[in-house]
Amino acid sequence: MVMLIFGISLLQPEPANLRHLFEENLGRSERAYGMTDARTAGAARDLGLFLRGENDAPGAYRALHEAVEIDDKAAGPESKQTLADVAALASVAPPHEAESLWRRAAGGKDSAIASRAFAALGEFRERAGDRAGAAAMYTRAVEKEEAASGRDSAETAVRLNALALVSEPREAVPMLERAVAIDRKRWGERHPETATTESNLSGELLALGRVWESVRVGRLALSNFEATLGPRHPRTAAAASNLADATRAAGNRRAAERLYRRALRIDEEALGVANAETLNDVKNLADFLRETGREPEARALEQRYASTAAPR
Repeated sequence: MVMLIFGISLLQPEPANLRHLFEENLGRSERAYGMTDARTAGAARDLGLFLRGENDAPGAYRALHEAVEIDDKAAGPESKQTLADVAALASVAPPHEAESLWRRAAGGKDSAIASRAFAALGEFRERAGDRAGAAAMYTRAVEKEEAASGRDSAETAVRLNALALVSEPREAVPMLERAVAIDRKRWGERHPETATTESNLSGELLALGRVWESVRVGRLALSNFEATLGPRHPRTAAAASNLADATRAAGNRRAAERLYRRALRIDEEALGVANAETLNDVKNLADFLRETGREPEARALEQRYASTAAPR
């Protein structure tokens, strides 16, 4: 069996060879069918999607731009295929162009494409610090996703998570409780998606002052990540840090300190001392040490990481 698998792997084309095949196919289509034919658009689309998968954004942009230009002529600017290609183009376009492309995709009749587009527009608003604008876009994404895949789909749970994280806790908690129920039904009790939603819910419960519920759900999330991604994964570290906050609020300082230190150990090992997540762990632990009257220990911790993470 091992020899068979090894032999098959030798037959798999290298990415450079695959790229050449896609480029050749596009060239043949352009010569045979011209620049207004759906078959040429399809060849450009295939090349663009392949290059996107290879993280060649400029190459993917050129190919997908060609596909959209042909789509507009061959299928019309409002067709499902055209707007699907507009969304693909938006995913590799520079930020100043991507937002307008996502807006175009959001205006189409296909609910699945519109959901993806509204979600992307929400991310733009969120990065700009406009939580209200992000919430409006994510709300539309939820509505479109419900129409596309159903109220209890895994995709709807993803949209609910995004909306909850830019909403007030009293609004976020019911959304996340719904999303957890969906995830447990669709993915099962032990799955990273379920754990992610549980961890988000734990944080919002804590913000709402429901401390013991936050601890209970946070423990579920941490156990879930440990079982599915392993005890040394960065998402396990994030869950440990979130649970530390809840445990600290519940008054169990000893357990909270263990969790803060565990999160720091995991991220330092997995991500490195200069990573933003590691440095955030340092801040959390230092704040905790100060709160518990250990100012010298907090300063020493910060200085150690500042000197280790400093550019050489």
